[in-house]
Amino acid sequence: MLTHPGTHNNRNTSHMLTQPDQPKRTDESMTRTKMDAFLNDALLELRQAELVTVNTHWQWSQTELSHHTFVYMHKFTGKLVANGIESLVARKSAFLSTPGTSLALFSDADHEIELYIIHFDLFRVAEKTEERRIYERELGSPVTGWIQGPYYGIQRIAAQLTTEASQTSLKAQLLLSELLHMLWPQEVHSDAEGQDEPEQWLRSTLQYMRENYMNEIKLEKLAELAGMHPSYYSQLFKSRMQKNPIEYITHVRMNRAKELLMTSDLRIRDVARQVGYRDEFYFSRRFRNHAGYAPTSYTKQVHRNIVSLSYPYTDHLMTLGITPCAAQIQGHLPHLPKSLTLPFHAYEPWEQGRQAFLDVNPDLILTKDNAAAKAMEHIGDVAPIITIPWNQTDMFGHLQKISSIVDRTQAAKEWLDRHERKTERARKKVMETAGQVTVAVCTLTAKGPRMYSNRNFGHVFYRSLQLAAPDRIQKELAGKPAGVGFNWMSFTPGEWDGLEADVLVIAVTSVHERAALLQQITADPLWKSYPAVKNGRVHVIDWNSWVVYAPYSINIQLDKALSMLTS
Repeated sequence: MLTHPGTHNNRNTSHMLTQPDQPKRTDESMTRTKMDAFLNDALLELRQAELVTVNTHWQWSQTELSHHTFVYMHKFTGKLVANGIESLVARKSAFLSTPGTSLALFSDADHEIELYIIHFDLFRVAEKTEERRIYERELGSPVTGWIQGPYYGIQRIAAQLTTEASQTSLKAQLLLSELLHMLWPQEVHSDAEGQDEPEQWLRSTLQYMRENYMNEIKLEKLAELAGMHPSYYSQLFKSRMQKNPIEYITHVRMNRAKELLMTSDLRIRDVARQVGYRDEFYFSRRFRNHAGYAPTSYTKQVHRNIVSLSYPYTDHLMTLGITPCAAQIQGHLPHLPKSLTLPFHAYEPWEQGRQAFLDVNPDLILTKDNAAAKAMEHIGDVAPIITIPWNQTDMFGHLQKISSIVDRTQAAKEWLDRHERKTERARKKVMETAGQVTVAVCTLTAKGPRMYSNRNFGHVFYRSLQLAAPDRIQKELAGKPAGVGFNWMSFTPGEWDGLEADVLVIAVTSVHERAALLQQITADPLWKSYPAVKNGRVHVIDWNSWVVYAPYSINIQLDKALSMLTS
């Protein structure tokens, strides 16, 4: 279905505090580069601040927001829908909306929820003299949508706002001002700045093709959407995309067909219909012309040119003996493929150009689910994109799924056998040297302190070495599958109740951050009473070396953990 994101009723909802005949503010204020200039001579009014904490399925919706609305999802798994555009949420997230936005939240069942919903109004001075000032309600914002952080500071202010007794107090206004300074970067540029018209027509027609490839698409319709003559549109499209519109649509359809052939048991006729071909025999001929072999034999082919859009999956491929032709790289690897500049999180911009992918001519593209939508948008016509869900299974499940796709199941089995023998030797050595110690594993970053469970940073301690976690971590893990369901929890430095351990492992991202954060945490009087501190068993590790949750890196982390615990 063709959608029009961002379309809504643009009626005037301006609100004057004094004379109603004052002129409306224009959008020029949105293009100022300094956030201080935007908030200069502004009044902030807190309308409502709410903390939501439940343990059951929950949903909330507003068809048209009356105020600026900020949502901070501290613990939330589900989806957020803004103006009809759906986004999955599976970790700490923050979202800022302007008045008039349609906003809804739907949680997954049986997940603990902790989130803050803050409604506020912003008034800007419209007339300023020595005798009087006239304020007008500001409906716009230089920054909207997903906010990257810092989550620790955001949570602190959100919590204070929910407990502020008087919403119109000076303290509430100061807290709101501090929050907005935190959400809005110093340099704010208009989204339209630097974009020419061809980019607009190209984006709209590409979106239409991605959403309607399973239906008949005519060149005349695309040209109409672009506002051009069909022949001119076709020439201009080819100059930008290195293929004409019909070739682009065909490539998108064939890549979607390849994905279905690799990941489902659908019959050829069902695959054909799902990608827009009613005649399975015609589809088979087109597929053979495009791929070089029939769809019935496609899954038996060896995919030699593989691109990895996820650094853990790059590690998985290397473990299976496959060096990608291009990949996102992080941590230690036995070989270095061509590095791609790709976002590490779904909310970050896509910087890598199409040409880098066209140059390596991939047979297959692997990605996590958080990058699948952007991959489809940028390179959906280049090669089939196989999505391996990140949170549905653990590292071993990822390895099994990837090995089955690239026909390396035997290599995966051999690695698992070697790894199990390695972990058995390591467990025996730790038991002989250190005994059954408890270990706490935390990260100190700008996002705030986190205590990890048996996934990511904690995997080698709790699953490989089978050491005990702090009581609060063990309670969170009770009844959940290993490596799935609970990854980490936030904590406040100094609040060690239930997080005590014989050994404390702290991951930091830089030397500078290490010094600053350690100074912060050790300044707390309770620090010296922490068991690991009293025992002299605090270990600081490099975040970048331990963040990769994948086989090759896990083996290296296991060696480091063994040395740490037995030295």
